[in-house]
This record gives sequence, C-alpha cells and structure tokens, in this order.
Amino acid sequence: MIAAMRRKNHKMELIGIFGGTFNPIHNGHLVLAQTVLDTLHCTQIRVIPAAVPPHKETPAVTAQHRAAMVKLAIQSQPKLVLDTCELDRQGPSYTIETLHLLRTRFPDQALCLMMGQDSYQKLPTWHRWLELLDYCHLLVVHRADKEQSLTLHAEHKGKLVDIATAPQAFSAQANGLISFLTQAPPDISSTRTREQLRQADNAVRDQIPPAVWQYIQENRLYKT
Repeated sequence: MIAAMRRKNHKMELIGIFGGTFNPIHNGHLVLAQTVLDTLHCTQIRVIPAAVPPHKETPAVTAQHRAAMVKLAIQSQPKLVLDTCELDRQGPSYTIETLHLLRTRFPDQALCLMMGQDSYQKLPTWHRWLELLDYCHLLVVHRADKEQSLTLHAEHKGKLVDIATAPQAFSAQANGLISFLTQAPPDISSTRTREQLRQADNAVRDQIPPAVWQYIQENRLYKT
C-alpha cells in the first residue's frame, strides 16, 4: 500500500480526475470542472478522454480528435490539464487501471474521481469497482434538476462526508471518502449536441467553446 494512501489528518494537494468520452466537450463540462475547482480548491483537474469506453459504444469520432477538442477547450484554464493516459494504452479504458497509474504518478497527493449520478448508480457494473476507494475519493455530481434520488451503495456506508460543510475533508487524506455535489449545470448533453451538429443547427455554437466549434468545422466532424 502506497504511503500516501494511509496518510491522514494533514492538508494534501488535491487533484481532480474528470473522465469521459467528451464527444464533443461542451460548456457543461467546463462549468462542472470550474465548480469542482471552486468547491474543493483542487490543485488541478486532469481531463481524461476515454479511448474505448467500457460502458458505451466506442465513438465514431476518433480519440485523437476528441483529445484535440479537449486541449482547445481548456487552453486558457491552467488548472485543467489534458491527460491522454487512456489513449496511450490498449484495450478498454477501465477506470481502476487509470487510477492505479495516476497513483504512481502522484503518490503524495489526494485524488478525487468525478462522476455523474447515473454512473454512480451503475458502479457495481464497473470493472473492480470495490477497489476504487483504495486509490481515490469519489465526488458524485447529483444534478439538482433530476427527480431521481441518489442512493449510497451499501459497500460505501460510513464513507460519506459533506463537502458543503467540510470542503477540506478530501484534502485531509488521500483516498477513501465519498461526497455528493448538488448543482444544476447548463442543460447541455453531448448526445443532443452531436445531433444539432449533424443538422447544422447554429444554436449549438452557444454550447461549445469557439475553438472547438472551429475545429469541428475544419475537420468536418459529426457530418452524416
């Protein structure tokens, strides 16, 4: 067990982990990242495009294009860092393998994995899901505009903390805690954004960063 994973009761640097297909990255992703930065005071958030997402169909737009769009979207935000570790290895982009790699890179920092409430509810279907808290904290984004309630998995009982009242909790130890972040991000979905792009609906320009829009046009992405 890595020493940092046992260390408690002192403030550590906190690194956020934001994975996804980012197909394409949009303003909702960026608002969420900024909210987490402001709430948890992360040193950085590593934005990690999935090459072969295990729970979704592999996107038609290549991982290289999706990574390029992420790089453009975050270029003016120094605390958001593109990490291509899942593009650099073969096979499905299992989160547990990514966490293992990041823990070797950042042995003395706390790690916080961000995920949506839908992903959290499906967590028991993830590869080696019970090991996740051995490497990181979990921050579950519970959208305030959704009626679905968020139920804590039985295996996570006793690990829940309230970052609204104790935002320093994730910095006091390197891993092992869960918290819920309730927020209402912009009503943007990648699925709807792709459809608008296919239909050449110019309203979509308000939902993605200008540099990403330009890249999509230049590379004729999402065209039927």
